[in-house]
Amino acid sequence: VVLSGQGQWGDAEAVFLSARDDTAANERANRARLGAMAGSAALAAGAPDRALTALDAAHGDALGAGDAHLAATLSIDRARALVLLKRESDAAAALAEARTGAADDPQAWLLSATLARRQGKLADAQQQIEQAALLAPLDPEIGLEAGVIAALGGRDDAARRSFESVLKAAPDSEPATCLSRSASTGSRARTLLLISRAMASMPKPRAVIR
Repeated sequence: VVLSGQGQWGDAEAVFLSARDDTAANERANRARLGAMAGSAALAAGAPDRALTALDAAHGDALGAGDAHLAATLSIDRARALVLLKRESDAAAALAEARTGAADDPQAWLLSATLARRQGKLADAQQQIEQAALLAPLDPEIGLEAGVIAALGGRDDAARRSFESVLKAAPDSEPATCLSRSASTGSRARTLLLISRAMASMPKPRAVIR
């Protein structure tokens, strides 16, 4: 965990994998958590292929331990890796599991909305981002995504309210910085284009899976 905090993701991944392999085969919940941290570190290191290998194994261990909530939570980062590997249909399936088994996790809904928006499924994206906002109303990434979805749907007033909420609630956040820079362009079309490009990838992986 210290290595993760220092940004030494490759070293952290190796440490977590070694710890997982040293854990008894019948301690599947512990193996799942260690594998999850290894996968998250690999994502942060920019290695989605390695991340997916670790996360799929952790997912199997979580199911073997009878911990459906942990398995569903793992599927959030599995979806991140799958998107980076351009396997969006598999990512959608992973997120469907996450929304069912970890419905209390706003990231499951935010990532689902992001993926649905990228696929042009704006009605699904709207429903999912609304649920994310209910769970984490002050999260700037959720506010920014909500604004982009609204703008793409032609609901300019709703988009403006979402963007303003981000600037007010988290003025120093990355989403607020993105909005501030985009607003200086003047053109609504160019502003939306810049924001959409900034959000082209899924939100960042978590350093540690609880």
